[in-house]
Amino acid sequence: MNKRNWLKIISAIAMCGTGVFAVSTAGAVTSDPVEMLYTFQATGQFQGFDPSTGKSTYNISAVGQAPIVKENGLVRPRNDGDDDAYKVILTNAAITFGAFDFQNIKNYPVVNFSCTGCKLTYPDGSTLTSDPSVPLEGRALFTYGAVAPNPATPNVVTVRMAGCSGLKETAGVGKLAGKAGTICFNGVFNFDAVNPQSITGSSNCTIVTHTPFPLQ
Repeated sequence: MNKRNWLKIISAIAMCGTGVFAVSTAGAVTSDPVEMLYTFQATGQFQGFDPSTGKSTYNISAVGQAPIVKENGLVRPRNDGDDDAYKVILTNAAITFGAFDFQNIKNYPVVNFSCTGCKLTYPDGSTLTSDPSVPLEGRALFTYGAVAPNPATPNVVTVRMAGCSGLKETAGVGKLAGKAGTICFNGVFNFDAVNPQSITGSSNCTIVTHTPFPLQ
């Protein structure tokens, strides 16, 4: 075999290998399920109070960033300068809390809340929205007491929260195009007695999606 033919064979093998790698890589990105973990930092503003139910609603926005997960399972936030600090943006979230008296929290061990209109937007255009048929429902767990009270801000009470909801991808683009799934969060809300018009919070959120197929 002459040198020219040998080079042709080597080139063909290399191209074939590249094609296989590209296919397998693309499959790994979009294969089901797609599991993600983000650390969200949220801010919210008071939107309204319903005197007939005692419920208060806040408009929430947040930025989620892929955290660092240690080998022992501990989650640590990334620095903004990290190259792989993939971000997702939360907008249009309206969180409504059940009635409770901030000045008498001990009488309200668990406060239910719900969220409507949640929209998560990814850099590649994928958009996950809360599914009205599987609404986001959560609980603020006052029964566990304050989380790390800060003597410098005694008016702020940080409360553990938890909840889940269904999601659907609605933009039809990006790595999550056409998928559906769930979001579950585990974090805190910061309630400020001096400034009840504002609320802040942070949470580690797991998002798991798959391509939906009808049940047989």
